[in-house]
Amino acid sequence: MVFRVTNQLMQRNSLQNIFRITEDLFRTQQEIASGQRINKLSDDPAGVRDSLELKTSIEETRQFNRNIDFNRLFINTGDAVLGGVTNNLVRARELAIDQLGADSTAETRQFAKSEIEQIIASTLEEANTTVNNQFIFGGTNNRTSPFNITNSDEIQYFGNSQRFEVPISRGFNLAVNRAGSEVFVADLNPALTGAVALADLNGGSGVAAGSFAITDRSGTSATITVSAGNTVNDVIAAINASGINVTASIAGNGQGLQLTDSSGVINGTLTVSELGGTTAADLGILGRRDGNFTGLNLNPRATASTLISDLNGGAGLSLGDINIVNGAASGTISLSSATTVGDVLTLINGSGFNVTASINSLGNGLRVISNSATTTAVISDPTGGTTASDLGIGGGKNVFTTLLTLKEALDKNDQFALTALLDNLKEGETTLGEGRAGLGGVFRRMEDAQEFHDQDVVNLNEQLSNIIDTDLVESASNLAQLEIALNATLSTTARIIQPSLLNFLQ
Repeated sequence: MVFRVTNQLMQRNSLQNIFRITEDLFRTQQEIASGQRINKLSDDPAGVRDSLELKTSIEETRQFNRNIDFNRLFINTGDAVLGGVTNNLVRARELAIDQLGADSTAETRQFAKSEIEQIIASTLEEANTTVNNQFIFGGTNNRTSPFNITNSDEIQYFGNSQRFEVPISRGFNLAVNRAGSEVFVADLNPALTGAVALADLNGGSGVAAGSFAITDRSGTSATITVSAGNTVNDVIAAINASGINVTASIAGNGQGLQLTDSSGVINGTLTVSELGGTTAADLGILGRRDGNFTGLNLNPRATASTLISDLNGGAGLSLGDINIVNGAASGTISLSSATTVGDVLTLINGSGFNVTASINSLGNGLRVISNSATTTAVISDPTGGTTASDLGIGGGKNVFTTLLTLKEALDKNDQFALTALLDNLKEGETTLGEGRAGLGGVFRRMEDAQEFHDQDVVNLNEQLSNIIDTDLVESASNLAQLEIALNATLSTTARIIQPSLLNFLQ
């Protein structure tokens, strides 16, 4: 069967061929000019998807490296500080040994006391070191100066026991600091329990009496009133009885309050707002959340009724023996039978060594002083023990306590105390050395992670290049072929489509 091919059909087909080749030619020229094979979504939808995933991975990996670069300074500075404080302890021990020599007198010990005061001031300054306006030994409470020494020679630690962590790889965070409670002074760090009085929260600053409003996600609101003398349980009960779709409890981390919204209809955010006071802020729950609300660390202080099992963030302490030296009197006390902080105080105060144990002013450590004006009480751990260190009354972890006790011993010309302090000073050096070793391990981990990330970026970029980059040799060859095809098509079209007057008369 023979078909008639009209001029219109030939023209349409010829134009389609020309347009197709021209489009391919333009796309090939664009690939060569841009250096990329994919310039719009329709070029390769699957390739676009894969390239976006690769670009996301590359940016994420680069962010991990930026985290490492930014926080490496914390590690280096922390190591330098611990090294400087170690040198201070070495010098302090040299002075203690020197003042035990036959040539030492009450007068020379006063001179040594003056140098110890300078060592204490230097150590305090180094322990309050900042990096990028953040105190590196305050734990996660890094906006407040962590250490202070009162006029009564009591060390106050305003930080916490948590480490500041940064993500250095997917699903892995690394602590870039050491809390001051790990290397300079102990923190009893009681866990938050329902029985804790509101007055004992926030390091003893307490919670202001007053009212605040809670609005659940369905839009239902309630006013919660907090009175002086309330406990954490009282606040939880008031919220739970308010009639809104919010349940209060102690957060799983044992540090703050948890608000759980069970609204079936979502009209807004879970909101906690003040009604003229600071009660909600003091409770750590001021603000808005799209879902459940985990409050801030309420930092309860230890009291005589605080359970030993509630210390150390709820992990508890395993108490054993401590050594006490107070003038010529010395001996060992077992604290293993204590179940509360008050029991510890009773055991020490009833030991017969003429000392008084008490909770420090911030409620995060204990303090033991001599009742005599001529002697200095020195508390230390027996070999292998950590009880004195954990309670903040001596041992290697309490650098400031050791230095302040040394200053007192020199002032009182107490040779018994000077001798007893030598072990604490040496253990302090060991603790600082372990802290430096820990930071060194973190630094090595960061270096390894960054080396891995650098290679990972190279590999990911290579994969990305294989997907989106132009193969210039192939594209140049395609361009040449398309140019030949276009010229051939134009030439052929010119031959087969030759309009004449007869064509228009048909």
